[in-house]
Amino acid sequence: MSAQSTRDRLIEAALALFKEKGYQAASTREIAQKAGVNHLTLFRHFGNKQNLFRESVIQHVASGDFIGELEAILTGDLRQDLSFIAKAYLKENLEKGTVFLLYFNDAVQDKEVCELIMDIPRRLNRFLETYFANLYAEKKISGGNFQILSQMFFGLLNQYIMFQHLPAFKESFDDRIDDYVEECVDLFYTKLEKEVPS
Repeated sequence: MSAQSTRDRLIEAALALFKEKGYQAASTREIAQKAGVNHLTLFRHFGNKQNLFRESVIQHVASGDFIGELEAILTGDLRQDLSFIAKAYLKENLEKGTVFLLYFNDAVQDKEVCELIMDIPRRLNRFLETYFANLYAEKKISGGNFQILSQMFFGLLNQYIMFQHLPAFKESFDDRIDDYVEECVDLFYTKLEKEVPS
């Protein structure tokens, strides 16, 4: 059995148990047993439970080079780019199901988990803040507090993702992603649209 397949099985087992029990309740022994490997094998591959959590849950939530892929496609057109970012972010995270909620729930209860998962929103916010700052430097948008605007943008998207997991969501909220994205983008576009002197 290759080292890669062992590692993958450990990640898969960890993801399943973290989803089922949460970070604290899922023991490394249970994870190793579920993966069909020796307990020491888990530590040889990951060093500790925190690293295993980081690679299973966090990498699952922020799979691949999400930010790099976005950066490669952005055009500098504010409305078009914000729409693309929003749709890509929702697609990436709505497909993750309960894993998205897991890292929020565990983060509330555990400072260690909170610190582990905070890297995701930090990177996303820095990415969008830098995007806004670059457009501002090019005189394509108006000024503003780009750090707060970035947090607000992803905050609205996260709210939509979290509501998707509430039983009454479909009864209480319009479930049309495109309409939601369009309204979100309009809010930020209106705020940042560059005023052209008449």
